[in-house]
Amino acid sequence: MSPTVKLRLGDMFDGPADLIVLPCSTSGTITGFVARRLVQLSIPHPKAGMSLGEVEIMPFEGGEEIAQFVAFAASVHRNTSGVNEIRAIGQEIGRFTALNSSVKYVAAPLLGAGAGGVQSELVAAALREGFSATAADDATLVIHVLHQDVYDRLKSNRRIIKGQPKDTVRVFISHTSKTDDAVEWVKSLALYLIEQGVQARLDRFHLRRGMDLQQWMRNELAMARKVVVISDEAYKERADGHVGGVGWETRIMQTDISKLPPDSTKYQVVVRAPEIELGLPIYLSTRYAFHVPSKVQDDAFRNELVTELLDVPIDPTLEIRECAL
Repeated sequence: MSPTVKLRLGDMFDGPADLIVLPCSTSGTITGFVARRLVQLSIPHPKAGMSLGEVEIMPFEGGEEIAQFVAFAASVHRNTSGVNEIRAIGQEIGRFTALNSSVKYVAAPLLGAGAGGVQSELVAAALREGFSATAADDATLVIHVLHQDVYDRLKSNRRIIKGQPKDTVRVFISHTSKTDDAVEWVKSLALYLIEQGVQARLDRFHLRRGMDLQQWMRNELAMARKVVVISDEAYKERADGHVGGVGWETRIMQTDISKLPPDSTKYQVVVRAPEIELGLPIYLSTRYAFHVPSKVQDDAFRNELVTELLDVPIDPTLEIRECAL
């Protein structure tokens, strides 16, 4: 595996990310577009006196609906910029993903392509080279491009797009574990999924002290391609009664499910109750769920779950058998 760099047409403020990169000058000035968004979110402006290519990363307090962290990247000095400095910014952002396991999805604009005057192709290539050299293997940098003609031009440039990026599956695990055994079971499952190349997201690993819990849940559900709901009697009670964090997740997930086609496999349900009906929330009662009443991690269950999360097609020539867990 290696880091992924993608191009996306649109505004980087449109959707949640783990880290959002905002351009600024060495004197601390920012573009009017970024300034308006910072005012809306009550976020302080970047500091003055940064060096060209320097990056300042901090928690995005007040903008948690956009990202956990914000990076101010000094990409312009006196209306000029440089490819080496843009590459250095990419490297610094990449290092942050390697040091922080909660940061896997980074959104950035074409730094230095506007006020800095650097050609967009050179900016995108430098960001890709820098980020790829230092980032965690499962990290993704999405370079947002505002204009269709620039996006089309960059997309066709082989110096920027080399081959097909890997298709990393980001999975959010929803659970409520009240006993040590349950906590360890969920943790062990998450670690197994990570070992299989699944980008499993778990509160125990990725939720930091001081973060807005509800907004973190909302962001994770928005960025997840798949959601694993691990439910037992306690989870069902909280989900059906809309109580606590599980209740909040339930409301978000119900809205999301209502927008999905009937054959969607985004939500995978794992019931850990003696009888499946005792641990299946009402809003998920029509889902074809996994039933894993045992405390033991079963290899057959784990393998089948990974197959579902990765959308691996089933070979019809293989014998289909039911495994009692």
